[in-house]
Parts: sequence; structure tokens; C-alpha cells
Amino acid sequence: MMSKSRPSRLRFNFGFLLEAPNGTSREVELDYPSIRISEDMTLEPLQGVFTATRISEGIYLSGRLNSRVLLECVRCLEDAIVPLTLDIDELFYYPPEAAPAEAYVVGENGFIDLSPLVRELALLDMPIQPLCRPDCQGLCMICGQNLNESDCGCEDDEFDPRMEALRRLLD
Repeated sequence: MMSKSRPSRLRFNFGFLLEAPNGTSREVELDYPSIRISEDMTLEPLQGVFTATRISEGIYLSGRLNSRVLLECVRCLEDAIVPLTLDIDELFYYPPEAAPAEAYVVGENGFIDLSPLVRELALLDMPIQPLCRPDCQGLCMICGQNLNESDCGCEDDEFDPRMEALRRLLD
């Protein structure tokens, strides 16, 4: 039974390169305002240039793509638009039987789907703790007010009695 899913918009036919002599290359420019890479990732936009070069092991891709992804700020939980730089430096093996385990391969009829590679590169470039801005104040630990919008006026009166000696020194 065939799948009804749409083919990837990052699927390119490089079959002509497989027939070309080693060293033959083609430059590809991408300019997508929005592209869904996988079920869990949409990049807006995805722009840049990469070069596909025929080498003896297959097709070597190199280039740089730029994008942005919408994440949640770890301090205030608001939207954080995070820029991404995706440096492509990957060999797609051909024929597939010659590829090491877990390597990318040129698919049937010379097609290469860049979606898995772009997703991997995007995940590697995402910050572990995304911030909406570098000076994000976060949320008040007492009332939950977003401190970037206004001060809540809460005072932290809870004081650990074991720290009383230190408090006296600071006063």
C-alpha cells in the first residue's frame, strides 16, 4: 500500500551527476519562506546555497543554509525566534551498497533527500537553553508575573535561618 504523504520539498535529482566525470559540480540555491522538514520541525525561512560535486565515492555536498526556528524561552516561556546556521559538509554514497552503516546514500534514480540532514543540522545548532533575548528577566518565582513586562512588587521574605550569620555580615 502506498503512502499518501507528499514527497519532500528538499528532494533533488542528482542522477545526472552520477553519470558525469569526477569533479563535476552543480550549485543549488534554496529560498523557501517556510518549509516543513519533519513532523516536529518547520523552518522559516530556509535560505542559502550548497554545491553538489561528483566524487568517486558518490556525491559530496557542501554549503551553508540559514534559517530561524520558533522555540520557547526557558526563562519567561514566551516565543523565542532563534537563528540557525546549517553548515553542510556531507558525502552521499553511491552505490548505496558501498556505504558504511548509518551513512547517507544517493537514493533510487539519483535522488537525494536533504530533509534528514537539514533536520539533524538544525537540531545540532539549536541552543540547549533558548532565550527570547539575552537580558530576559524570566518569571517571578512567587506570583508568576513576566518580569520583562513589569515588576510584580513581590518581596522574597523567606529567609533561611541558617544564613542569619551571613546576613548580619552583609548588613
